[in-house]
Order: sequence, then structure tokens, then C-alpha cells
Amino acid sequence: MIRAENLGKRFQAAWVFRGLTFEVLAGQCLVVMGRNGAGKSTLLKTLSGLIVPTEGKVEANSAIAHSALDQATYSDLSPREHLRFFDQFGDPEAWLRQVGLEEPAWDRPCSNLSTGMRARVKLAIALQSRRKILLLDEPSAGIDEAGRSVFASAIEQVVSNEGVVILATNDHQDRRLATHELEL
Repeated sequence: MIRAENLGKRFQAAWVFRGLTFEVLAGQCLVVMGRNGAGKSTLLKTLSGLIVPTEGKVEANSAIAHSALDQATYSDLSPREHLRFFDQFGDPEAWLRQVGLEEPAWDRPCSNLSTGMRARVKLAIALQSRRKILLLDEPSAGIDEAGRSVFASAIEQVVSNEGVVILATNDHQDRRLATHELEL
């Protein structure tokens, strides 16, 4: 479960959002919709603790994994190396298969991968953390239809395993994953 109570964030004199109160329970997916610049990314960073709210509070009953469009991958590391870096004893190949990254790409430097392939690596890292709360910022940006299907399947699996997903997007196709919606 993750709860926001009277949450607000301001940069200088301009409020990005204010007075947000919501709760997302185990087995639910909140899709946060809004145009570019509406504050979706700022909201997710505030929920994850990367940004301190100006007002209000966030409560979570579990550790949070956060995957963002602007999150960088290490350009010299391969997808397999990324996953080993974050979990030395895990099975990176299983996570790479789950996100639909094909084997020839597993050992190529991330700098040689497409935007969509790097998005899959970031999702694999978030899933590998096995956190019960998953915040995804624009996960379908730059990916093809096959990639969309993989992301949808991964999100549905987290939700069906009593996890919580908060998905920030401006892509109306992602609404199909929602149990709840929030418009910014």
C-alpha cells in the first residue's frame, strides 16, 4: 500500500501539484495521466522519496522500486551486467527474458541499444528488485507494440501478485492497465 495525504510540491513560487490525496492498495494499478509538464514525473519522484514534498506526506508499507524515462543506464555495461550489478546472486537471464529482451542484446553495451531496449533493461532492474511497490514513469515511451505487450504483461503480473503499480503516462493506451486513474 502507498498513500499520499494532502501532497503538494512547489518549485519557487509555482505549484506543480497541490492537495493530492489517494491510496493504492495491494493488487491495484494507479495510472497517472497528464500532458507533458503536468507534474507526473515530479509526483513519482516525490512518492519514491527522491524529492521532498513541499506539503503533505507519503506513507508506504513496503520498499519502492522506481523506473523512469530519464533514468540513465551505464553506457559501457551490458543488460546482463546491469542486472548482476544490482543483484549478484540472481538470474539476470530470467529477468531479461521476462521483459522480452532477446539474447543477442544481453551482452551488448547499453550505448548500442535502442531506446526501447534500454527501457526494457530499466524495467528488468525494477522487477528484479522484487519490491512490492513499483513506480513506472513513461515506461512505454519509445517502444513498439511488442514492447507494449511485454510491459503490460509485467505490470499485470506485479498486480496479480498483490503488488502496487503507479504508472505515469500521457499514452491513453496505458489506461487499460488501471484499476484507478488520476489526472494531473
